[in-house]
Amino acid sequence: MTPTHRVTIEGVRRWARARRIGRATFACAYDGAFLIAVSRLLEAVYREHYAPNSALRRDAAGRWFVDLGRRPMLRAPLADPLTFRHFEVTSFPWTIGGGEKRPMRTPQTFLGALRRCLRAADMRRHFGRLAADFKNSFANLVLNRLLAQQLGADARAIEPVYQGHTHYPFPGLRIGPSVTDVVECSNLCRETIALPMVAVRPGRFASTVFDDDRACFRAWAGSRARNTGLVIPLHPWQLKLSPIVSELLQKRWIEMLDDQLEAVPLASQRTCRIVGTGFDLKLPIAATLTSQERLLYSLNRGNAPIFSALARILREASSERTLDFQYDVASLAHAEPSIGTHLSAIVRAPVARRAGEVIVPALNLWSGPLQARTLLSFARAEQARDFFRAYCRVLMRGPITFYARWGMAFEPHLQNVYVALRDGLPSRIVLRDLDSTILEPGRIRPVLRAARLQLAPGTWRQMPAFEIGGRRLAHAMVHGHLREVMSYLVRDAQADPARLAAVLDETWGELLASDASSSYRRLVRDLRAQSDTVTAMLRMRLTRSARLTFV
Repeated sequence: MTPTHRVTIEGVRRWARARRIGRATFACAYDGAFLIAVSRLLEAVYREHYAPNSALRRDAAGRWFVDLGRRPMLRAPLADPLTFRHFEVTSFPWTIGGGEKRPMRTPQTFLGALRRCLRAADMRRHFGRLAADFKNSFANLVLNRLLAQQLGADARAIEPVYQGHTHYPFPGLRIGPSVTDVVECSNLCRETIALPMVAVRPGRFASTVFDDDRACFRAWAGSRARNTGLVIPLHPWQLKLSPIVSELLQKRWIEMLDDQLEAVPLASQRTCRIVGTGFDLKLPIAATLTSQERLLYSLNRGNAPIFSALARILREASSERTLDFQYDVASLAHAEPSIGTHLSAIVRAPVARRAGEVIVPALNLWSGPLQARTLLSFARAEQARDFFRAYCRVLMRGPITFYARWGMAFEPHLQNVYVALRDGLPSRIVLRDLDSTILEPGRIRPVLRAARLQLAPGTWRQMPAFEIGGRRLAHAMVHGHLREVMSYLVRDAQADPARLAAVLDETWGELLASDASSSYRRLVRDLRAQSDTVTAMLRMRLTRSARLTFV
């Protein structure tokens, strides 16, 4: 990868100078991004046992610290409380050794100190990868903050979060796009982007909603389809980053259309909302974002409409009304599977609103713009506790019911959830991004047969065990969502963390008592027991493994 196609802190600094961003503004973004980057990596190192001599300590004044290594020791101050051992580093970490305390204010000094604290074998094998990912993530977090500061009230951004993916060790990681690419096309753009489209022959279209691709195109694009083959939208980054797309265009095996669509990238960066219709398009990008390359693999795109149809069938068969879905209604791809990985799309229908409710992305409530400050009001700590009780019930009940009764394991972390608010309280959640759902064969196969639905070939062979889906569900729900809510309520609404933890325990108890069947109760007990485990994301990233593992 050439230097022009990666984000570095030097490149971000040059971009800032060219736009006359002042030194004080840049320094503020630099420091804030550094604390986030250090927080996420130290938490992963601690949780995944990468530092053999590590401990959480509290001093006589009640202040929390995380210590790594012996002498010299790395120490970082942490915000109180440590909700589910969630690290929020409050100021620059430092090293202690030889009677001296030396603060670390740059990635280089921090990484040098961290290296001495890690296991020798891991240093030899993986530290180069760790350092490169940390520097890239940090540079992107600085860029994110600078872009977010330029958003005004008239900005078109829909999910303008700038902290990256909140529970990943490298939350801002972008390997592939350049600074210019990110500035011109990201969830932090002031203006809409132009989404190019190509005509593809042969193409593969799958849908449980539309009779053909032309009817589907009219719905998501808002115009009539030309008689040019299957029309597939392209993420602007993909034109530069995918060698397959570049070769297809160069050899004229696909046709670039004159028409482009006005769109807004969402927080995932690869999903874009079409302004004219409200449909979302999940697109492949030959780039690594947060943890892995974000292409669209055949099982995901082939099963996306089927998984959504399953969710719709089971929701209609149940009495569950606190959970709804943003349904994947179609998938589009080049007919050759290896090309389709780079040239495809999953089409998502707009979220339907009910009368009297406000629907907001959970990300926007608890991070980025922190819309909780304007949409919610807590005059007393007790109000925050009551809100959290309602939030736990709404967030947990639907996904746990679908897991324990129906055999579908979702992933309700912040980025995958919309929250519906009615009179200042959560009334339901809307879950999106269902194409990676993990299914339980014994319960799902009869539903598929009854509905005459067929999964993509090889699905059951490739699907992780259902208990893995449960552990992923617990991690996403608790560490990937509720801990952010708790941190906000403690920090901004002065809620008592012990009482919030008690509310969460009460909700687990209510869910356990809601069904007397032994299989349901066993699965809910297992989920509760796993609620303090996390996905070993640092280990998976450093070893380049896609196999879900937990600690």
